Amino acid sequence: MKITWMRTGADGQTTFEDLEIASTQRERGVETAVVPVSGAFFRSEQPALDMDFHNAPRRQFVIPLGGELVVEAGDGSTRRIATGDALLADDVTGGGHKSRFVPDGAKMVFLTLDDDVDPAEWRA
Repeated sequence: MKITWMRTGADGQTTFEDLEIASTQRERGVETAVVPVSGAFFRSEQPALDMDFHNAPRRQFVIPLGGELVVEAGDGSTRRIATGDALLADDVTGGGHKSRFVPDGAKMVFLTLDDDVDPAEWRA
């Protein structure tokens, strides 16, 4: 499973890194090991919205169920997170990022990541 990790770099600016959680072929498909999460919430009818620079409110996976999310780091680089993709929003400090949700009526699921999970373990 490919994950876009949005985190705060050593310079205090938000940066992106592509990760892949190791997967194994199972009877019901290819799956990862269990990733410890502490909660989940769903957002429906997300209005089309442009948010200026801000930090993630908590370490969380953001997974569009319908619609998409475009995030911009401090250096101007962007990532488009489409339906079924996963963003790990982990820039809870530093310069933050911009977010744009499209279109009107998007649906998202947010999975809050446990503090002891180290996403660096998913580096290829």
